[in-house]
Amino acid sequence: MIIDFEHHYTPYDIWKKRGGKPGEVVRMFSPDGRELRPLDDASHDIQLHLKNMDIAGIDMAVLTGTVDNLEEARFFNDACAKVVKEYPKRFVGFASTMPLEGKRAFNELERAIRKLDLRGVMITAQVDGHPLDSREMWPFYEKVSELRIPIFVHVSLAAGGFDACKAPYDLNRTVVREFDLALATARICLGGVLEEFPDLKFILAHFGGGISSIKERLDRYIGYWGAKFWRGKPLISEPYAERFNEHFNKIYFNMAGREIGMETVKCALTNISPKRLLFATDYPPNFVNDPMGMKTYIEKIRQLDLDKKSIEAMLGTNGTRLIGL
Repeated sequence: MIIDFEHHYTPYDIWKKRGGKPGEVVRMFSPDGRELRPLDDASHDIQLHLKNMDIAGIDMAVLTGTVDNLEEARFFNDACAKVVKEYPKRFVGFASTMPLEGKRAFNELERAIRKLDLRGVMITAQVDGHPLDSREMWPFYEKVSELRIPIFVHVSLAAGGFDACKAPYDLNRTVVREFDLALATARICLGGVLEEFPDLKFILAHFGGGISSIKERLDRYIGYWGAKFWRGKPLISEPYAERFNEHFNKIYFNMAGREIGMETVKCALTNISPKRLLFATDYPPNFVNDPMGMKTYIEKIRQLDLDKKSIEAMLGTNGTRLIGL
């Protein structure tokens, strides 16, 4: 079974509210001029999703969607659950909520999981400007631990704190979002999140922003400085380097964000186990009107110099265990 672990869905009413127009590709921008996401028919048209999945050879997709408020979260969760109910062998849904909005948001998350049978929750690498190791996130993590569901960490569409990346060309989508994911990965491991909540299951999008390329540097500095790596009391326990790696090796990373980026896949495999990688496409943005591109990506993964069990794990069996299929 091949499972796509980054497959976006925008219900039609939300798509239209954001400016979607049938038959057109509409570009969306943040107030400061950064391009956010394209809106096209592939965003909302489930039949188009199914058609392209069939061409690509994708058996099942995990549906996720971005929302701007709790009302949209409820609407998305209902719409997503309806799609899953109609096509239970093709789609699984992850809930949306507002992690910092307290009891109302937690009640909506519980409804989505317990009543609508969604299988996880999506958040972004920054939550209303807060990093993922912010103590403001602790009540949310407590609720997720109670529900025993995975957390999918998607890119922040317009991440804060990257003023040096402002430019008259598109560094926001190409660079900033990946920097932000890499930072989120490091913060989860170093900021006490998995120390305090060891049973949390995180899925980081886009290979964790390419965290593999700097993993050895993190290992080196943590090992060299020890407790001095932290300004104050260490947020993980001794031995620090081993503990950091213990946390890192708990995280799942999806394989989206690079289209057919096989050099990125090979880089990831230098320090991420195949047991922790999940096939993903970031459909529709990365493969809009290109199902053969997704099919080629699958074929190239199958051609990797790995044993068959590891390849099948990345393409599907890791995911079936993670979401309890």
